Amino acid sequence: ATMAVRNVLVTGCSSGIGLALAVRLARDELKRFRVFATMRNLEKSEALKEQAGPALDKMLEIKDLDVTSEDSIRRCVNSIPQRRVDVLGLLFNDIYSASKFAVEGFCESLALQALKFGIRISLIEPGPVLSEFERKLYEEAASLDLSGVDKETLDIFHNFYLAYSKEVFTALGQSPEEVAEHVLKVITSENPPLRYQTNSFYTPITTLKHADPSGNLPLNTFHQMIFQHDRLFKASLSLLKMLQWRKRRDMD
Repeated sequence: ATMAVRNVLVTGCSSGIGLALAVRLARDELKRFRVFATMRNLEKSEALKEQAGPALDKMLEIKDLDVTSEDSIRRCVNSIPQRRVDVLGLLFNDIYSASKFAVEGFCESLALQALKFGIRISLIEPGPVLSEFERKLYEEAASLDLSGVDKETLDIFHNFYLAYSKEVFTALGQSPEEVAEHVLKVITSENPPLRYQTNSFYTPITTLKHADPSGNLPLNTFHQMIFQHDRLFKASLSLLKMLQWRKRRDMD
């Protein structure tokens, strides 16, 4: 029997995970997906066009979409044949924890209602991703005007927050292509999970959170690791970095 082609709408396709996922699905060997790759600024679509290659205009169509504009969303959805979207991927950037919690709560609540209509919602949780977005983030952080900030806060920002963020990204960061492979796995699953972590190195962290409903265990653990036992923390990151490298080597 011929497998039905599924319409997939992906946002944020000018770079990073959105770009990698759109290309991966459009170039699927079994041609299972018709991809509507969207971005706010179509002038930034050159990388997508180049990587899509022969799939462009056949299995991949580029559209303008600003997810913060209702008019833009309506125009985009109405332009899709039969207005049918089988997989809707909303890629949320790892910047503010508050936005993460909002997305988690919104999707978990919506999942219950959507299930009644046969719609499955999956939260893809990648953690650090080595992309152009990350590079720009550090560039912007380096150029911030912090002249009005006290010395102690500046020290924490530069020597702890930025320094540890870079080390965590280097040790644990995944490529957009790696994350895209995991998203493909969820999309093609017969029973897609509500939550899916793409990085197995985060399992101990989530285990800590589930082990103590009060939240004190993970909070105190990470506070001690970063501010009291920073050498141990850095050594752990170095070990994880080596394990990540070996894992990628074995996959190649």
